Amino acid sequence: MRHLLIIILATICCTVASARQYKVEDIPNVQIENRYRFTSNPDGVLTQTAVAQIDSICYDLRHRGIAQVAVVAVKEINTDDVFEFAYKLFSRWGVGSKSDSGIGILLVEEAREIRFITGYGVEGALPDAICKRIQTQYMLPHFRRGDYSSGMVEGVSAIRARLNGSELDTGGNDDYEEDDTAEIIMIIVTMMIIVFGIIFLIIIIDRHSRTCPNCKKVALKKYSSTFIGRSLGVTKYRDIYICSNCGSRVERNRDVHDSNHNNRRGGGPIIMGGLGRGFGGGSGGSFGGGWGGGSFGGGGAGSRW
Repeated sequence: MRHLLIIILATICCTVASARQYKVEDIPNVQIENRYRFTSNPDGVLTQTAVAQIDSICYDLRHRGIAQVAVVAVKEINTDDVFEFAYKLFSRWGVGSKSDSGIGILLVEEAREIRFITGYGVEGALPDAICKRIQTQYMLPHFRRGDYSSGMVEGVSAIRARLNGSELDTGGNDDYEEDDTAEIIMIIVTMMIIVFGIIFLIIIIDRHSRTCPNCKKVALKKYSSTFIGRSLGVTKYRDIYICSNCGSRVERNRDVHDSNHNNRRGGGPIIMGGLGRGFGGGSGGSFGGGWGGGSFGGGGAGSRW
């Protein structure tokens, strides 16, 4: 019985351990749900404070149009080839702008390996030798003590320090143009729906007003209009219509409101608020973001501790 329990416990442990082995498609892409997040930390390898610091640095680099940086920290992956995993992962996400200004950083705790993957657009400012130096000087000393949070924060900070003032730092602004485009399209579509809805409503009302109550044909034509009176800014008329189909006579009262009446009493026209940025997908409607569709070469570096 004792041996059976040991076997069961060993099986459970193996199952739990294997569940931590991530495939490329299993890594959560946090940027898609929240444009201010750049660090995927599903196993809690990094502290929340460290994640917040890293996200702030990465957002700064992206907002200023310098580079797009994605950071992933997991306990274990389903392959021994960390470089291939990182390359497939960050290529799948499309980290980087159209100028391939992407930097992918992957930390695998069980493999005791850190890997940088760089796009062609940043290799001039961040060559392989510099990537390796950042890892060995700023990250590995912390990693060897099990302090992955401090090592990652210092490494990402060193990357920003290297890119600041480089040829990539042109004073640009990569403020999620794809989101702005989607928002503009949404506004245009919404306005078109509103305009066509109003036009359709006007047509329906006009058709109803010209429908004869006797023969049900759209054949009423205004014959005359008589002034009745005026009170509190409202002018009253009696309109007479004749049906061109059956000859029926239809009388209708009509009120015309004076738009200046409220202004003279100290009021004013109601001004509707302008279209904000609340249609979703944009910076005001939601936090959703996304990468810029960049690609990667073979640049970067890897280190073990």
